[in-house]
Amino acid sequence: MSDPASATKQKAEPRRYTAVEMRQAQRKVGRYGGCLMMALFGIPLMVVAIVVLSAFLGPVAAALLFMVAVVFGFLYNLLQGALVLLIPSAILAALTYAIYRHYHLPVITASPGAGARFATEIARLNALRLDAARDTRRRVMLYVPMGLALAISVLVMPGRGSGKSGMLAQWLFAPFLLGFAAAVPWLIALSIPAGRYAKTFKRELMPLLLRRHGELRYVEGAAPAVGDLAAKGLLPRHDQAAIDDAIVGRYAGYELRLSEIELERKAGKNNSTVFNGLLLVLAVDTPFLGTTMVLDQSRPAPSGLMPVRLEDPRFASIYDVYGNDQVEARAVLTPAVMERLLSMADGGDFFPPSCLVEHDSITFAVAQTGTRQLFEPPSLQAHDAAAQLQHLEDELALVFRLVDAMIAMHVAVKPGGVMPPGTSFSERPAVPPEDASH
Repeated sequence: MSDPASATKQKAEPRRYTAVEMRQAQRKVGRYGGCLMMALFGIPLMVVAIVVLSAFLGPVAAALLFMVAVVFGFLYNLLQGALVLLIPSAILAALTYAIYRHYHLPVITASPGAGARFATEIARLNALRLDAARDTRRRVMLYVPMGLALAISVLVMPGRGSGKSGMLAQWLFAPFLLGFAAAVPWLIALSIPAGRYAKTFKRELMPLLLRRHGELRYVEGAAPAVGDLAAKGLLPRHDQAAIDDAIVGRYAGYELRLSEIELERKAGKNNSTVFNGLLLVLAVDTPFLGTTMVLDQSRPAPSGLMPVRLEDPRFASIYDVYGNDQVEARAVLTPAVMERLLSMADGGDFFPPSCLVEHDSITFAVAQTGTRQLFEPPSLQAHDAAAQLQHLEDELALVFRLVDAMIAMHVAVKPGGVMPPGTSFSERPAVPPEDASH
């Protein structure tokens, strides 16, 4: 007999979309967007072609074609009007959602004993929060009055608001100027202590969380060598690479480097992001004989490698596989590994990862579905430090499940290989952490 409370909880929880469903939805949106652009450019050309064609036909055919042109013109105007309303509404909705995600703190409950388990981290975290809160209050009390004083001086400047129309414009302009003068200094006062708090947290508390997973440490400014990976085709070609966080050390006896990177490509005067996510490099002790690359279907085929056909239609709907050793590629991509590649990011913030298996390393490139940064400290507004730290630990555990899949790919071709103690690999996807906005 099922527990009514647990049944109610299961009904209340939102459905988690799988990584495969997110990738398929992204492609569907791309196709619809392409059709919309073709309609915007194709309908006017079609109307012009109909009008030109009607000049060479009889009056009846010309009248029919003219009616068709009118219908197409009406549909085009309707489409333009819908876009005029839809685009600003979508931008406003995106901004509202971003603000909501930033400030909304969902109710999450720490597991029993979490307070005792994180006693050292909680004490240091509360001290960091207290220092940041004091610095924030001091800066707000200094910056906001200065901004308001500057705005008021602009409003009362001699010569402004002369005449009735000038007075009306000034009264309409005043609320906007005062709001802007208060909001900008407040954001500046909040961002400076928050940035210092985040850096101190990563330097002092991240090592305490990482030691639960292995001999790992958090490093700053250590950019990985992504140029060679872009040349091979695992990463998109780019003009600029930036790194936010990096974790290096030993995990389950393997050397590991985990980096959060963002790649940008120049597009005229602006830069466009071509990759934002995680890059995981695992060094192995038994080198691979060939090269195997698993890429998203949207990526171009790498040079020097041949397609590898695998009998898994769901896997083939997402990935293209290339290699120069067909036997080893099939040995690496066992049914369990293929299932894990499709499901390891379920419910998280990642698309299915691409990977490169070559020589003495396995490299995963895991693109994020959004722009939220990983491994960020608990919010200054959060009160339950144990729950927030547990969420961060669960986020780390989910990432290390990706590493477990990399180890399984190596064990598959290693003579007599078994999964090291402390690692976990099965057909069932990992349970992702609850989504706690930072």
